[in-house]
Amino acid sequence: MGTLGKSSGLSQETPPPSASDRIAPKVFIITMFGQEAANWLSDESAFNFDNVIQVPGLSHGNDIVHYDAEEGVCLVTTGVALINAALSISALTSSPLFDLTKSYFILSGIAGVNPKVSTIGSVALARFAVQVDIQLEFDARETPASWKTGYLPIGSPSHGSFPRNFTGSEVFELNDNLRQLAIKLARGADLVDSDAAIENRALYAGSESGVFDAAASQTPSVVEGDVTASNMFFHGKYLAEGFEDLVKLYTAGQAQYFMTAMEDTAVLAALLRAALQEKVDFSRVVLMRAGSNFDRSHDPAYVVSLPFIIDHGGFKPACRNLYLSGMKVVEGILGSWDTLRMGVKADNYIGDIFGSLGGIPGFGPKAKS
Repeated sequence: MGTLGKSSGLSQETPPPSASDRIAPKVFIITMFGQEAANWLSDESAFNFDNVIQVPGLSHGNDIVHYDAEEGVCLVTTGVALINAALSISALTSSPLFDLTKSYFILSGIAGVNPKVSTIGSVALARFAVQVDIQLEFDARETPASWKTGYLPIGSPSHGSFPRNFTGSEVFELNDNLRQLAIKLARGADLVDSDAAIENRALYAGSESGVFDAAASQTPSVVEGDVTASNMFFHGKYLAEGFEDLVKLYTAGQAQYFMTAMEDTAVLAALLRAALQEKVDFSRVVLMRAGSNFDRSHDPAYVVSLPFIIDHGGFKPACRNLYLSGMKVVEGILGSWDTLRMGVKADNYIGDIFGSLGGIPGFGPKAKS
């Protein structure tokens, strides 16, 4: 049984807390690995995460929840990749230690960034998360020359067609009214940069047909933009453009691919299933991703070489900017808790591709005509 303590918990025989003793955080920050959490947990953090809560079922090496009892803020690290993320959040929402029914969840992670629309160091707040790797995969060296990638929606006759069957985790839509509030708060942060990131961005100026010129060379900012999720770390023009098209296809043209990450659809799937059990409120989810690397090269003649270097100066600013912008969102929620404890009404559809939480999605097989 998980327990609360400064340094160690009580014995495993400790009975579960009564309903009145359960921890009811106002905000729950979800990170995926230690470096994303580091700024939140540092001595310079605006929050004092002195308390730790041992929670069975969290991922190896990340088996505690950090808790600022005075502010009512918790932080969990799920572990990298979709399986770890889904299982960790399922364990968290099933734990008898917490009352999460009024908690706001902030997903806070780094990502690859699409240089057509944003840049490294920028923070995107998403309305849509789209899983792009539930597809057929063919060796790209054996595909027709007209194909952008070796990926094809399962059972579909062409790249522009819907898959024959859906699993349910392909698309999640979040509360856009809450997102707009979070964007307004996040834009109050002074974001940081690095010399190496500035040099890397400069390579994208004067791009072929000017496709990267407007966005990639800009300084970090808070933007509206959607995310992809997949277990694979992909890089390159053809894969990225193929997934741009897939995001448009799966969301009926509503989403635009800004950031590429791993765990978001897994976290959202776990939260949605918890919402179906009335353990959480799915309308209280904010998804933030910061660009740590570009998802494709600036060079149209690029050929990958090893060792593959991911970070060209964007990693540290991305991690820092996640905290700086996320802190503003958390502080805004806490500062308006008398109002926000009742929630932020969503005017758009929220949920998965099946309409599991009610309503009719504007995408997928049940889309409004």
